[in-house]
Amino acid sequence: MSRIRPLLAGLILIASCGALGWIYYHSLPDVSPLKNRRYSMTLIVRDGNGKKVPFVLGERNPYWVPFAHIPPALQWGVVVAEDDTFYQHNGFNFAAMRDALWEDIKKLEPVRGGSTITQQLAKNLYLSKEKSLARKLKEAAITCALEWNLSKNRILELYLNVIEWGPGVYGVGMASWYYFRKSPAELDFFESVLLAAIIPSPTRYNPLRYPERALERYKTVVGLMYNSKFLTLEQYEIASDVQLSVDPLDHTLSIGPPREEEKDETPKEEEREDPDLQELVI
Repeated sequence: MSRIRPLLAGLILIASCGALGWIYYHSLPDVSPLKNRRYSMTLIVRDGNGKKVPFVLGERNPYWVPFAHIPPALQWGVVVAEDDTFYQHNGFNFAAMRDALWEDIKKLEPVRGGSTITQQLAKNLYLSKEKSLARKLKEAAITCALEWNLSKNRILELYLNVIEWGPGVYGVGMASWYYFRKSPAELDFFESVLLAAIIPSPTRYNPLRYPERALERYKTVVGLMYNSKFLTLEQYEIASDVQLSVDPLDHTLSIGPPREEEKDETPKEEEREDPDLQELVI
């Protein structure tokens, strides 16, 4: 009898854990509808004044941008800067998480994040900003579900269409219009990489308010693209030698190689030696 009681207690504990696991699993959101590219979902975000407003992710949003219309320079600028092993990992980059934890310990405060693009998407779609063990467990479970159900390109497409790029500016379509008054498909290399550079902190790297800071971050991303062999040395040099200016009238940005000072006789348009920007396509 003395042996039966521990056995029964163990079975009850296993059954209880299994029941709790089953309840927890079925409390998680169903990510499978995201496989349908026509699917749209409504999120609650904050506008430029901090007020909660609805935001539609999907084709019902007029600023929605399909993956094929997002410039490769923007896609890869984001990947190398935010999650350089995105196309290799299964949702988690444990080396980055370890390095981030060590950096936080050294500084005695949160300094850098180790989250992958998939983890960030899980947080943006389904979770609050609360910091707790329960939320971390949910994030991990949702991350696994996203990786299991969606292709990498679909994950990146959703991520670029939902993240914040400025005060009340969500998604690459709205960001492109907000900063450049053009669609993402019309962005050149320099504009694409500048948008990628904003992502870690849309407040700190806001190019309209802090152009010098944003330009330094842009050059960092260009360097990462060169180190990852997406740019040749010649392309890297052209991409690094740029000027960023803000139009004071319509508050839009202009970024590109510096223009030579006008001479007494301005050369004709066809005689100007501008760099071939088409070569800066990944």
